[in-house]
Amino acid sequence: MQKITEIKEYYTVNRREKVDGEVRFVPKTKMRYKEVPYVSGWARFGHFMLDRVFFIIFTLLFYVTLGLILGLTNNAHLIEDLHLEDYEIFYNWLILHPLFYFIFELSLQGSPAKALLGRVVVDEYGNKPTVKQFFIRSISRSVPFEPFSCFSETGWHDNWSGTFVIRKKDLAELRLLQKINDIGAPDQGEQKDDSN
Repeated sequence: MQKITEIKEYYTVNRREKVDGEVRFVPKTKMRYKEVPYVSGWARFGHFMLDRVFFIIFTLLFYVTLGLILGLTNNAHLIEDLHLEDYEIFYNWLILHPLFYFIFELSLQGSPAKALLGRVVVDEYGNKPTVKQFFIRSISRSVPFEPFSCFSETGWHDNWSGTFVIRKKDLAELRLLQKINDIGAPDQGEQKDDSN
């Protein structure tokens, strides 16, 4: 299967050429690589901010559930033994934060904010990433200042895991173009477009 970054687009341009001593417009088929419409910049930062709300809810539910389980099993002393109150930031940022993203991205192919806004995480072929790729994405989010990397075209967690965030409707279009490219493309006078 073809990578989404290597999908070819063919288009026709009319070029002025001398044919039999006359200047005529001759159609030429040219090829260029389709630009992948990644979700980037402020939209990605918007995902992050909306996911913060979902993460707070997730964390609250986690601690309430943990407290109920420990209370019902007469193991409430474990909260003090684990120093949950003293190391809450440590547990939240290094354990719950990656866990939140891993659970949701593995099951929904995106965080809650991405799912809500119709965006998905894909690998370089436009498919659902592997468990390993989702794990790397999730762990990467614990790196300080990582959320600010989303102001570029792709975030650090995308680069390190070999994944992309894309809108579902754009993914459908890319898959259609992949099928067209697999079937074959015009070979008549094809030239690569060097302008892009």
